[in-house]
Amino acid sequence: MQSKSGLMFLLCIQLFSCRNGVEKESAVQKIGGDIDLAGTDSVIVEQLIKRSIELYGQGGLHVDISDDYLAEAMDIARKNESLNQLARIYNLLGQRYRNRAQYGEAMKNHQKALDLATKTEDKRLLGQVYNQLGVVYRRIDDNPTALEMHTKALNLAKETGDSLLIGASINSIGNVNYNLNRYVTSIEYFKRALNLSNLMNNKLGLAINHNNMGEALLKLGQVDSALNHFFASLEYNYQIGSKVGQSICFNSIGGAYLQQGRPFKALEYLEKALHLNEELGDLMQVAISHTKIGQTYLQMGDFPLAEKHLKLGLEVAKEIGSLFQIEETSQLLSELFEKRGEYAKALEYFKMSAAYSDSIINEKNINHLATQEAIFESERQRKRIEELNKQTLQQKAALDRQRFILTLGLIIVAAISFAIIMLVRQSQLRHRYKNVRHQQRLLRSQMNPHFIFNALSAIQVYILEHDIEKSSRFLTDFARLMRQVLQSSAHDYISLKEEAEILGYYLELQRLRFSEAFEYSLDIDSSLDVESIMVPPMLTQPFIENAIEHGIRPSGTDGFISVKFFREGDKMIVEVGDNGIGIDASKKASEKGKNHESMAIKITRERLDMLTRDSGRRTDLVILDKKQINPFDRGTLVRITLPVVEMTNFNKKQDKTFYKRIIESV
Repeated sequence: MQSKSGLMFLLCIQLFSCRNGVEKESAVQKIGGDIDLAGTDSVIVEQLIKRSIELYGQGGLHVDISDDYLAEAMDIARKNESLNQLARIYNLLGQRYRNRAQYGEAMKNHQKALDLATKTEDKRLLGQVYNQLGVVYRRIDDNPTALEMHTKALNLAKETGDSLLIGASINSIGNVNYNLNRYVTSIEYFKRALNLSNLMNNKLGLAINHNNMGEALLKLGQVDSALNHFFASLEYNYQIGSKVGQSICFNSIGGAYLQQGRPFKALEYLEKALHLNEELGDLMQVAISHTKIGQTYLQMGDFPLAEKHLKLGLEVAKEIGSLFQIEETSQLLSELFEKRGEYAKALEYFKMSAAYSDSIINEKNINHLATQEAIFESERQRKRIEELNKQTLQQKAALDRQRFILTLGLIIVAAISFAIIMLVRQSQLRHRYKNVRHQQRLLRSQMNPHFIFNALSAIQVYILEHDIEKSSRFLTDFARLMRQVLQSSAHDYISLKEEAEILGYYLELQRLRFSEAFEYSLDIDSSLDVESIMVPPMLTQPFIENAIEHGIRPSGTDGFISVKFFREGDKMIVEVGDNGIGIDASKKASEKGKNHESMAIKITRERLDMLTRDSGRRTDLVILDKKQINPFDRGTLVRITLPVVEMTNFNKKQDKTFYKRIIESV
């Protein structure tokens, strides 16, 4: 047996020396005697993850979140592009950061895991990541988002038949209901999760759900039943050797004995919990332990020790941002100082507690107060108007003649002024529409000079390189695009089919120009008849150009541009999306780039305004950084809303008189 282990050890050293040029003993070498070298790197990564979990399970602040085993597992998974294993590693890191109340780091790692799991299309893994994200949101008291994450996890678990994840998701949904004070509903979810754990003999699940059941029952005043569940949970935690679970049970049992009025018994378990929590570094549980110990000493009448532990609990709760814990601890401090006769401090902590527990009520009160103030101001103005009306009536008899003359004069002046204003306004409108139409024609009839210059340069390069196929293809597409642009520039509307052809040629040329540095999709919903639906020409081209020049090129990675045309009722939606650096980062580009982009957007908005006036239907242009939709996404999304113009008998010659009729009607 010893000889076999030594051989495995040497083989592992040789394997990783060839791969990484090892100069010092690695984590793989440390476990070389236990790895089956007949397997692949994937098996080695699994062994490393397993050893990391075992090491971290020993607990304590002295255990690094990312140990040597996990670091080397991540390195091997990256080199082999094992996305599934990388996602699991990031999900594990997020869980560890969460347990130490480092929620920002936890969220970053879970999001990396989410991105990788999405790419792998592994629904089971995706469900696990969603469930862990939900726990983070629940810890920071964002219960609606937490419920959304856990529901997604549950649906994926049911789809894949993952019983463990089903149980975990149901338990998590029960916890969200518990946070929302829906204790009866939470018990129903905990019972379902408990039954699943029993069927699978999942001792960890049994430990967790027994404790959760006890907490919910304790809130409902059923202390004896709660204690039964707490001790059942503690027994399962002993069996699986979970120190974290044991500390949670100690806290729960102590709280139950405290509610029974048995403070000495409660203190026995609460001090065990505090010792374990400080060893494990779980700040949430540390805060809970200090608060409950302080509450116990308060019940026993030992005010100095009660104050010490409650303040420690409040300090940790503020550090991790637990609103519920802050509210509970500050309420107990208020009670403590009230019993000591220090009413100023009691009032201070009472206000702190009220600020967290009654925030919604306070907001309603503020709104109600604002409403009452507005009503009072309106009433004051009404009384003032009545007084002015009385004064006016008193002077009415003496001013009737003068008012009549003045009114008549004002009417004449107003009529003349109105006529002059209307004439000037109509002239300005004609001039403005003429300018806008000229700008639109100019925009439609010409491409960005930089694009034309670079396109011709690219053709020249292909010719000089004797790449006949690419130069011929590039030149053909370039000629077709120029022909389409020139043909469409004479019209205010072209068919959706023609617009799609122009965009297709343009995107293909851009791909050839940049050596196919990006991919694209051009999708038209089947509900849109490309032959009869008419659209303003070249409306989306400036945004595609911006996506390439200001989004994808600066990103330095492979890009993707999505162009979609689809119908929503009597409206047509055009969406241009990319995975570039995003509009916020793009605003930091050169002034020249900004001016070009802003001019294109300005002219597009004016075209949409004219289209609104012409059709009598709403148009819209929205440009969003994708981070505003999803904080973990990147790129820019342009959404253009147009009326659906179906011109079965449309004659392009008619569009030349379209604006003329509108202007004359104005």
